[in-house]
Amino acid sequence: MTTPNAQQASSYTPLDLEGVRTFLATLPAIAARLGSTPDAWRVWEVSDGNLNMVFLAEGPQGSVCLKQSLPHVRVDPSWKMPLDRTFFEAAYLRAVFPHVPDLTTECLHFDAEQFILIVPGLSGHTVMRTAMMAGHFYPSVAAQVGDFVARSSFATSLLAEPFERIMDRQICFARNQTLTRITVDLVLTDPYHDHPRNHWADPQITPIVDALRASPAVQARSDSLRLRFLSAPQALLHGDLHTGSIMTDGTDTRIIDGEFATYGPIGFDAGLFTGNLILSLFATPDRSGQALHLDMIQTFWTSFKKGFLALWQEKEWAEDRSTLYYATTDKSTQNFEKSLFIQNVFQDTVGFCAAEIIRRTIGYAHVADFSVLTDPSLRTTRQKAALLFAKDCLEQKKPLKSLADFLELLYLHMSAL
Repeated sequence: MTTPNAQQASSYTPLDLEGVRTFLATLPAIAARLGSTPDAWRVWEVSDGNLNMVFLAEGPQGSVCLKQSLPHVRVDPSWKMPLDRTFFEAAYLRAVFPHVPDLTTECLHFDAEQFILIVPGLSGHTVMRTAMMAGHFYPSVAAQVGDFVARSSFATSLLAEPFERIMDRQICFARNQTLTRITVDLVLTDPYHDHPRNHWADPQITPIVDALRASPAVQARSDSLRLRFLSAPQALLHGDLHTGSIMTDGTDTRIIDGEFATYGPIGFDAGLFTGNLILSLFATPDRSGQALHLDMIQTFWTSFKKGFLALWQEKEWAEDRSTLYYATTDKSTQNFEKSLFIQNVFQDTVGFCAAEIIRRTIGYAHVADFSVLTDPSLRTTRQKAALLFAKDCLEQKKPLKSLADFLELLYLHMSAL
């Protein structure tokens, strides 16, 4: 796909509700999907993310979701942005949808002049974060997200395709530099230094922030994670896989909002999702809910590992021998090398999980999970516990090599609640 020049979109016009209706009516396939005539369609705005305008349109036959880039951050018009982020989301969907059609949405239409992406509507689905804040926890959804990360990352890696195809795709997504810069700054750099975008409500958190920034081990690990993110293009990443990017009805689950897509380490997506589960865990007041969170963390990683290794096992033959890795060696060597690969993904997962917890607590764009705790003192106590857990993850002298080690450390910090 050729990247459109966002700066030359002279015909670009931000849409309002009537503009959305008029635009959809010009697309025969979309209009047929909605059914009847445009005046029979219900159109409303559902924008709640930081970046884009989002609308839903519903007709007698079905519904669609329309997303349009703005020339600035939606929640901060002074923060100017190129328009091409919907292009990268469309490109991401086209790359991964064939491999995970049951776990994401199809790109129904992309307009390179108006920077509009249209996908199926998800009526009946709820944002995963919203569901968990309401006390609905779904271990089955964690398994589905694990399956999604396994299938989408394997399919876009060197383990599945010749390097020429991977490099062609890397060329495309290497242009997604504006959103990659946001990730590098907001997740992997700013929280570890004074920056005007950082913020936290309670001064009691300040000593932990100071300790994070004063720790040589934390600073070195954060630098290593940033370097790893930028220099290890293992697979095409969703790039922003948190519980707000997942829609579910408890059975059917769809991963959305892939505009941050870029090539990077597989453990990045896994770490962001795990970090958001842990933030939700610390924000959950009752022990039974916390136990369900622990179940989700284990289920996610087990599902990912099982699915990824199963796909790799199926890759035992190829006409191009260079696409095979550890496929023809003896089983003990094969198992050792694959286990080492997965262990490295897990160590990345732990690091990026910790970085996500820190960013979402003291950096830009906090999670809403802690708002369920109406007692300010309790909320601060839980946020401090989450930060201390993340700090401990980054300061480990020996890497956490297994899920059991990770959970043991998590239990230790939960015991203080």
